[in-house]
Amino acid sequence: MLAKICVSYTNYRQVYTNCGSGVFLTVIFRRIIGMSHTTYPTLHISWLVESEDSSPASAFPASSEPSRIDYPFPPEVGRGWSDRILMTDDLFVYKAFHRFNPKLANQLLPLGEFKFTFPENTLGIQTVQGGTICHREHYPKTELIYKPGHDLFRYADRLHLTPLIDTSSDSEMTSLSVSYSVLRRLLGDELSQQVLAGLELTHSPQVKVKPIPLHITAPLHRCISPALTGRLLTLFTQAKVLEYLCLLAGHVSKQTSIPNFQEKRKQKVVHELHEYLVTLEGRLPSLDELSTRYGLSSRWLNASFSKEYGRSIYAFISDLRLNESHAALLEGNLAIKAISARMGYSHSNHFTTAFRKKFGYPPGSLRRRRQSD
Repeated sequence: MLAKICVSYTNYRQVYTNCGSGVFLTVIFRRIIGMSHTTYPTLHISWLVESEDSSPASAFPASSEPSRIDYPFPPEVGRGWSDRILMTDDLFVYKAFHRFNPKLANQLLPLGEFKFTFPENTLGIQTVQGGTICHREHYPKTELIYKPGHDLFRYADRLHLTPLIDTSSDSEMTSLSVSYSVLRRLLGDELSQQVLAGLELTHSPQVKVKPIPLHITAPLHRCISPALTGRLLTLFTQAKVLEYLCLLAGHVSKQTSIPNFQEKRKQKVVHELHEYLVTLEGRLPSLDELSTRYGLSSRWLNASFSKEYGRSIYAFISDLRLNESHAALLEGNLAIKAISARMGYSHSNHFTTAFRKKFGYPPGSLRRRRQSD
């Protein structure tokens, strides 16, 4: 990380001189994580708590400028609103405020159904100041409760949930979303994997609640300053987000030593990958797709699989599927073309070539021999 900043400083020294420190630091931030704009999807909310004159559903497009959403609470319920700052297409902050009428104490109030699709698998972090929030997660299906000192972590390619807010006290929820690509560019491969492993986010989709010391989450809670606006607010938020990620990574990496991390990930993730491959039909995912699915580099994943099962991922699945094809030709009447498609071959000629290479004869001769017998 320090090396990246030093390189960026060398490249942008003249920018700093001409434009001032605020612009310089913003350029550094964009340089590190590869910033772009305008492609991030829209947040869709179907409200369950609303006043009579509010619309039942809302769509909030992403914006590079700080934006506020007022929740359609009836006056007798209280007030709710949220602030959002999109720092890149792969990283944004969302801060929600809930102020309830004291007469509604000791209830769980469902706000609405929130839907959001990320460009890739993304680490989502939600932490609360005061109060308690229950999440009815629809992807994956689970219910979790988080409160101060216990934060919610999600690793998935989309978000679909219904939050229920404890009305016994006011609350502030802060959410950070950072794609795995950006996390890896900020922390590096090994530390990014340690963070996900320490949070028990071994595959996508997965949601966990983990105890996190309050001093770790303090920068995230302070990431949106009411005293700042425009570029200064964006710059301040960027600084607090980087501070929080450093603290979180340091906290998680201390709990998970590198040898233990590698061993546990090898045993758990590789076994999950093996189970996934033996039940998969059709096209075989590429190593890059498997890397994204399990949050690990393709090289590490393939090497660990080879060490555990004695063959690379491709060699294992190819051998497995050819053996299954041999059994299907001997025991069933499914057409060779259909068997080829089920095994993931793009063309039956490719299947025939691979079959002949393994068994010494083409699949058609096996089928004819069985029929003659």
